[in-house]
Amino acid sequence: MTNSQPSKAQANLQLAILNKQAESSTSEELYIRIQKLGLPEEVVSRLHDLLLKVQQVAGKAIYIGKIILIKLLEFVEEHFFLVAGAGIGAVLGAALVGLITSIPVIGAFLAPVATALGLTVTALGAIAGNELGPLSSFRPRGRSSDI
Repeated sequence: MTNSQPSKAQANLQLAILNKQAESSTSEELYIRIQKLGLPEEVVSRLHDLLLKVQQVAGKAIYIGKIILIKLLEFVEEHFFLVAGAGIGAVLGAALVGLITSIPVIGAFLAPVATALGLTVTALGAIAGNELGPLSSFRPRGRSSDI
């Protein structure tokens, strides 16, 4: 049986590598990547605030905010439709739960069923988004230069 957790030395090396990647990425580059996702300005502002988070680890400054944001952006850029499908499913699921639980008298009794249904709708949205594949597989149509 093998241990799947890295040793302390391996974890420190991985953290050092991630920190170097974060140091080499400028805040402006990351801000542009965030804006390209088309998120609302409030979300962009909050994610940009994350860039400023620095943590002292063993006497070294670790750019933890940048590391988290870089990894988050990599995931969203690689699985854009999965994230979008889960988001749409979550909104629809929350609306469904709100509607069902607002039914007078029996709404409180249906709350567990409504919650399960809301989670199912969220999962179905994520599955549907994942089935669309990566964003890079979609190319604009109608250009004669692509033929």
